[in-house]
Amino acid sequence: MTGNSAGPNGFVGRFLGSWRLALGEFAIVTLGVLLALWADQAMQARQESARAVSYLERLQEDVRADIRSLRFSRDQARNRLAITRQLDAWLNDPDAAPDPDSLVMNVHFAGVLFPPTISRFTIEELKSTGDLRLLRNERLKRQVADYYNQIGLQIDQWSAWGDVGITETYFREVAFVLEPEPRLRAGMFDPALMRRFLSASGGNEPASYTEVQGDAPEIGATRADADLILSRMRTRPDFEGYLRDSMYWAQLSALLLEGVILSAEELEKTIAEELERIR
Repeated sequence: MTGNSAGPNGFVGRFLGSWRLALGEFAIVTLGVLLALWADQAMQARQESARAVSYLERLQEDVRADIRSLRFSRDQARNRLAITRQLDAWLNDPDAAPDPDSLVMNVHFAGVLFPPTISRFTIEELKSTGDLRLLRNERLKRQVADYYNQIGLQIDQWSAWGDVGITETYFREVAFVLEPEPRLRAGMFDPALMRRFLSASGGNEPASYTEVQGDAPEIGATRADADLILSRMRTRPDFEGYLRDSMYWAQLSALLLEGVILSAEELEKTIAEELERIR
């Protein structure tokens, strides 16, 4: 009887012991899996955080380059406005006797556009890879979207209109006012100087046409050349209208670029704050 009673108790004991052991092993395995998942998630989070920092640093460099280019284009738009105003004043002054070389340079540059170069590589990579999700700051993401939308709707479209409008008119009108040789000389700058001039990449680079003009080859225009140019300007039926359009275009370009510069500066500030927060 003792053996019979002990049998079930022994079985129950062994069963409970096995169950406890199984539960313990299950708990250990589950804990190990959870720890592995946690470690994997923690590593992934660190990797994504590092990628986010890298993207933000590159985006910051892109925006800073944009700001330099935008400021350069804005300054040249203002300078173009001054040039066209001067030409308009000479055109409407019958006693005007401008320096012949300066007249050629002003006619040549009155319609030359310097659209900004926008750095898009980082934002395009963020969008194409889906890594835009790595930017957790919703305010920053909205600013990024607004900035590049502004670039697309204003700068790109504005440049396209300029290419079709003012630039087309410029080449048509200037061809009837300037002789080919002085026109060619007006555009013959030293390539290294022109590259620095167009890049707007440094504080010590030429800031205006006047500075570049000092290093350009002599145009060699004479008083007779200047008188002929003025006569052609005054007798071309569309030239005065072209100058007025160019002034209007330059003024609007400067104002438009100034607005985009403000957006770029605000975005750069937000990126800097976000980098300081997550580093």
